[in-house]
Amino acid sequence: MQVFKNSDINACFALAEGFPADYLRQGRFMMFIWNSGQKSIQIHVDDRIMELPPHHIFCTTYLHKVRIDNSAPSLKTLLFNREFYCVHTYDSEVSCNGLLFFGSNTSPVLKLGQDETRRLQTLFSVLKEEFGEADTNQEEMLRILLKRLIIRCTRLAKKQLLKQVGRQSDIDLIRNFNVLVEQHFKTKKTVVEYAELLYKSPKTITNVFSRYSQESPLQVIHNRVMMEAKQMLYYTEKSAKEIGFDLGYNDPAQFSKLFKRHTGLTPSQFKKQGLKI
Repeated sequence: MQVFKNSDINACFALAEGFPADYLRQGRFMMFIWNSGQKSIQIHVDDRIMELPPHHIFCTTYLHKVRIDNSAPSLKTLLFNREFYCVHTYDSEVSCNGLLFFGSNTSPVLKLGQDETRRLQTLFSVLKEEFGEADTNQEEMLRILLKRLIIRCTRLAKKQLLKQVGRQSDIDLIRNFNVLVEQHFKTKKTVVEYAELLYKSPKTITNVFSRYSQESPLQVIHNRVMMEAKQMLYYTEKSAKEIGFDLGYNDPAQFSKLFKRHTGLTPSQFKKQGLKI
């Protein structure tokens, strides 16, 4: 595993063969997980299991609990924290609030064609070399290479994850909506509230999502709330009532009804099921 650290600003950037589970416990990281082999790899993400096929790359953040039981040498993990990259990049489609990370409440899985696989192999080779260059330009060079990777993956995300390639203003609206949901999902639960923050009408937002996104704006809000609720049920001792209150629901019945509609279980049933896993 190769690691760059700048202790003055608590910045960290690392490249690993396999999945560095122990190292990930030391901080809050954004990650690229690339299966460069010939067999699918099973990944546990929160309460679900997904298959990462060969020649696919998985983008995720510290919002998700990721576990890989049988990490193969063909798996490559690139991880970085906000201090290394995010504070240096303005809010744009290739920032930490871009399509790949906090610009969506999902963790994108991108398919790499032959050309992209070749480019990624070259980029990772250059990264490996740069990790060994301990000079005054190393940090900036590593950051440039990371940005190059993010740009390439963002281009793929636009093609593969959106229903169609549309106007940049529409894509930015979706991204900005998702960023605001990440910031306010505990206190704002309606599309109207986010429309006010964006100075748009709820109808405009709904129409843009219907053209380009697989989810409606209300689904984005509810899915983010559910993701947080599941994590709290799994990893804390709080009751369903306490969790509902923390997530902005003063009426426990309202929270339980929403949770059951999305999962098929009450919060209490979900917590009991989780404890058995």
